[in-house]
Amino acid sequence: FQPDQRDRMALFRAALAAAVVAGAGALYLDDHWDYSTQLTDDNFDATVQKAIDSDKTLFVRWIASQG
Repeated sequence: FQPDQRDRMALFRAALAAAVVAGAGALYLDDHWDYSTQLTDDNFDATVQKAIDSDKTLFVRWIASQG
């Protein structure tokens, strides 16, 4: 790369990284928890059993998260 191309590539990488970081906070829509339940070790069994007892379908999605 020529010197000016390196500068443009560095700027592009920085802008892309900033966009990714800014978008990470918007993983869920603002009303996501209005219609979803965050399952934890404490409420998982009871939540699943309630769906079974009510003859309902329950969809559980596991995602990787820190912590």
